[in-house]
Amino acid sequence: MIRIVEHRSALPNGPIIALHIRRDANAEPSIFARVAIEVFGRSPAPDAFPERLPVADAFLQALSYAERQGIAVMWIDDPLGLFPPQKRPAPDARLGG
Repeated sequence: MIRIVEHRSALPNGPIIALHIRRDANAEPSIFARVAIEVFGRSPAPDAFPERLPVADAFLQALSYAERQGIAVMWIDDPLGLFPPQKRPAPDARLGG
């Protein structure tokens, strides 16, 4: 099971998957996410998730990737509160359930 961390100060040492959520009024969609694999704030695989994604899709892709790769922590980097817990899809949504 992936542990979701909301605050940078709670991040462990070691690899994490980060979901960076941002707003750009000139982009479509205007609220988007980028997924990154990070170790101590640096990305060892900067091209693993190259595109902006709709936030819910990025969340589910990040969860799936973390499970496959054995990454135990996901950081939700959401400084504007655009993707609160109650808006997040259930993890089984990626299974069609």
